[in-house]
Amino acid sequence: MARFVFFSFDYADVGNFRVNVVRNSWLLKNKQETFVDGSIWETAKGKGDTYLKKLIDEGLNRTSVTALLIGQGTANRRWVNYEIVKSFERGNGILGVYINRIKGKDGYIVSRGANPLDRLGFKVSEEGRKVNFYELKNGRWIEFDDLPQINNKKSNTLYFEDSFWFGNDYGEFYTFSNKFKTYCWDFDGGNKNFTDWVDDAAEDAGR
Repeated sequence: MARFVFFSFDYADVGNFRVNVVRNSWLLKNKQETFVDGSIWETAKGKGDTYLKKLIDEGLNRTSVTALLIGQGTANRRWVNYEIVKSFERGNGILGVYINRIKGKDGYIVSRGANPLDRLGFKVSEEGRKVNFYELKNGRWIEFDDLPQINNKKSNTLYFEDSFWFGNDYGEFYTFSNKFKTYCWDFDGGNKNFTDWVDDAAEDAGR
C-alpha cells in the first residue's frame, strides 16, 4: 500500500542537498505524487501567516505520515513546528529523521541539531476531550501560539484514544519525542529502512 508522506524540514537543507537524498530515496520506491513537502510555500513568504497556514493545511491533505527531517537548524523553525502540530491534529503518523550525517553538497557531514520533537509538547485535558500544545523557548514551556488547542470533535484520530496515553493517564504533559520515534539516516540505514519507518508510523497512528 502506497503511503502519502509530508516532508517537513528547514529549507536550508534543500540547498545543501540533504533533504534531496531522502526525497530521492523515497521516489526510488514510490510515485512522485505520494509526497508533499514544505518547499511548495517557500516562495509564498511575505504573503501573511493566514495564507501560509492555508498552504500547509492543504499540503497535508491526503497525507497519512509526516516525516520531520532534522538538520542543524530545524528546531524552533516556526513553520516546521506548525506542520508537526497540525499533523497531530489531523492524526498523521509522525517520525523524525536526523539528516546531519548525510554529506552536503560540499562533501561534509555536520553536527547534530536539536530535535524539534523534544521542543514541542502537549497535554490532554482531564476528561480527554482537548489537547493543549506548548513549545520550549528560552528554557520555558509556553503556549504554542499558532495552534494552542484542539478539540476532539469527530473522534477521527487515534490520538484521542485511551490506548495512546501511558496508563490512560489524562492530564499529563508529554513531549512529542515521548510519543513519536526519531531515527538517524546514516546509523539506522535510512536508504534501506525509510519506507519501513513510514509504514510503522502510519500503523502506530492507525492510518
